[in-house]
Amino acid sequence: MNPLPRQQIYPLGLVLFALILTFYKAIVLKAGMMVGWSVFPMLVGLDAFYLALLFLGAILTGFARVKWLRVSLWLILVLFTAFFLLDSFVLLALDEHAHLFDIGRYSVEMGVVLSFFDVFAWLAILLLLVAVFVSCEFSPLLKKTSICMLLPVLVFSALSTFYAPKPLLRYSMRSPASLLEGFKPQQQVSSYTEEQIKFFAGLKPEATVIPALKPDIVLLIIESLSSINSARVSGTAGWLDGFDELAREGLLFSNFFANHQASEGGMIALLGGYPPIHFPTATPYMFDEFAIQPSVVAQYQQQGYFTEFLTNSDLRFIGLNHFLDGLGLDRSRGRDEVDAMKTAPRVVQNAPSDRFLYAEALLTIEQLSSSDQPFLLTLATTSTHLPYVHPQQGPDTAEAVWDWSLLQLTAFYQQLRDTGYFEHGVLLITGDHRQMRPLTETETDRYGASARARVPLLVIGKPYPQGLIDERFFQQSDLLRMLGKINQHDSLLSPQTIWVERYNRKYGRIELIDKLSVFDEADLGRIEYRLKISGNRIEWLGERPGFARRVETGIHVQRSAHQKARQAAQQPGIEPGN
Repeated sequence: MNPLPRQQIYPLGLVLFALILTFYKAIVLKAGMMVGWSVFPMLVGLDAFYLALLFLGAILTGFARVKWLRVSLWLILVLFTAFFLLDSFVLLALDEHAHLFDIGRYSVEMGVVLSFFDVFAWLAILLLLVAVFVSCEFSPLLKKTSICMLLPVLVFSALSTFYAPKPLLRYSMRSPASLLEGFKPQQQVSSYTEEQIKFFAGLKPEATVIPALKPDIVLLIIESLSSINSARVSGTAGWLDGFDELAREGLLFSNFFANHQASEGGMIALLGGYPPIHFPTATPYMFDEFAIQPSVVAQYQQQGYFTEFLTNSDLRFIGLNHFLDGLGLDRSRGRDEVDAMKTAPRVVQNAPSDRFLYAEALLTIEQLSSSDQPFLLTLATTSTHLPYVHPQQGPDTAEAVWDWSLLQLTAFYQQLRDTGYFEHGVLLITGDHRQMRPLTETETDRYGASARARVPLLVIGKPYPQGLIDERFFQQSDLLRMLGKINQHDSLLSPQTIWVERYNRKYGRIELIDKLSVFDEADLGRIEYRLKISGNRIEWLGERPGFARRVETGIHVQRSAHQKARQAAQQPGIEPGN
């Protein structure tokens, strides 16, 4: 139908499409969280305010008599609905909202971005194109019905927002509170003064403890390796049988914590040696900002280690190359720097499979082992990244992809063992972050508030006991810093772990950039202690816990030092990372 006839028309197609999309999104989220149907109305209600805004726009379009106004409103509704579609499918694919204002940073690998759009997403795009041209006459009955629907929808939205459990609120497309917040000007925050920087510099953090014998170290970061999927770690059924079997060969940490929910935060925590906490004067671009900071990897270099980063993905994606350059590694290689990977078939993330990564890693280890210089080799996999694509034409399911990937891991371990690597070397296996899927009731029942931070850690090497499970709290940012003391089983590692909210530009504003959470070993991480950082100030969003001073001091020491490093790096003659 013609969407712009002379008489009053109502964009019925867009309204129906938005309703269908809302219900589809709620159904998929409910299934992903493995909860009952009682949660379904709440999930629908969380998008009700956004639907109300769309209904209002449709009503105004119907009342418009001037052609230019009608066309303008119609175009706004089309963009409004298209944005809803994009955000919904990104959310369903990655458990994260679409950051449209940062889309340019993903343009380097647009094929990777499009790979997250499954057949249902493309079908939805087709339906939207059809819905754009479906309209009807704005009859008196339709006018009354549409106007009368607005109030119940708004009430439904308010009730859902008020009564929905906190973990569900993040799936809201737009709530009244966030809309009002969006109109508020962003407050200027204070920076650390020279006196404060000098004071906190005197409160140096705990020194890095490198193993005394300086073993060769392979740090293997497996994409989305999650505790909940390991029966040996979490006690719940999953699809990590291969990992569980391999865990009998080393020391398994069942309470290991990621510091962030995405790969960039995990890389920064593991290789930088600190949680990726935003600091005064920094931009929201994490890889860029933390590239100029001193790192734990640099401390290994100072102790004589050769340091290398190897992955099968594109080093340019989301600016990883900026971070690696800032670390000052001796060598960094990715998909386009390894001859065998350049011509290999591409799978998920437009990258060769992990089989090619492990093959190159074995050649690299053989080469590096011929020298007397110890090495720290970091490997980052991709094959278990979403969306699940089987590298060898098997089923594109989580179970099948993980089974295949763990077979490659087991083969890699066996070849290391057969070549005698473990006589002088250590293998560290962990995840960059928990899987990007909605939290399930099983996870929250098992881990409480800290469920979203749980990844396993397996340490294999001659000095470490086999088949033992270590229940001490330990976090990514402390792994390389405390590697030399993990065999001191009576010592604390990370009694309070820090979780940094994923911050970025959302709807044109920088959100969650000032939110942190702390999990305490004393209550097994079941309680979330939230705090807000504003410039050089820290505010606990609730009762101030007994460990607050220790955590606050550590945060101030880190952030003031990072602010100082950034200011120094902006001066002529200062190189990043120094």
